Amino acid sequence: MFEHTVVAAHFSSATAPLFDSLRELQDRGTRELTLVDVLRSHNTADLAEEHRVEAQRRLEEEKTELERAGFKVNIELRMGQPAHELSTIARGRGASLILVGSRGEHYFREFLRGSTVLQLVRKTSTPVLLEPIEADIRQVRARGFSRVLLATDFSASVRDAEQMAVELADKAAELVLLHVVEDDDAEELGEERAVARAREKLAEIAKRLPQATKLTQRVERGVASRQIMRVADEENSSMLVIGKRGDSPVRELMLGSTAQAVVRNASQSVLVVPSSLGQI
Repeated sequence: MFEHTVVAAHFSSATAPLFDSLRELQDRGTRELTLVDVLRSHNTADLAEEHRVEAQRRLEEEKTELERAGFKVNIELRMGQPAHELSTIARGRGASLILVGSRGEHYFREFLRGSTVLQLVRKTSTPVLLEPIEADIRQVRARGFSRVLLATDFSASVRDAEQMAVELADKAAELVLLHVVEDDDAEELGEERAVARAREKLAEIAKRLPQATKLTQRVERGVASRQIMRVADEENSSMLVIGKRGDSPVRELMLGSTAQAVVRNASQSVLVVPSSLGQI
């Protein structure tokens, strides 16, 4: 399902933890990789050239190793703004996923800082898998597709996220379906009715799952981002699947407050799925 993955490969430090994720992606269909490093343009010409040569050398080394692992590998070395370059390359190459490290700024510097990750998620129409890197020990904290949590508000803009979770469930050990009843819904429908409706809609998603899927359905009350992260911890989830806000090309450029809070604060891997309805 992720046939071609673009990987943010900044080599100011060891990126082995991020590349470890590719083993699981390979099990889910990844056959082609594009490794991308983006250099900043504020250095002097001589220093910039020195960085370019070193970055190119490291990209070539990783390409060789990944080709031995069975991937077809492309490399891209760009100068500019990382979020823009990653989004542009993914769109131009028809990639089905962008893989980035979302933490660990002591080692990955500005390339993988939270602000850059948020810019990328806002810009791109390609699903983004954010792997939380533990800076002090250079490890991916929660890598894994084994225990997936789908957070949905049942809107049209999350249908693609719901479908992706359904597809991931085929090889997952467990899938958690979660809806959070927030104040607006409770006030409009009444809390009891809002909860009943949510359970009905979760049951509809559950009908699309493989029969062997171990399934947990939860309806919670409160602030969506807080409840998503609380339930993910309680269920020992390894990955959160969320939709990107947007029912039109203009709104698709926005990242909803819930998605933004989850991207910034979740300790699990986060898969952000844009809506195809918002793509031009």
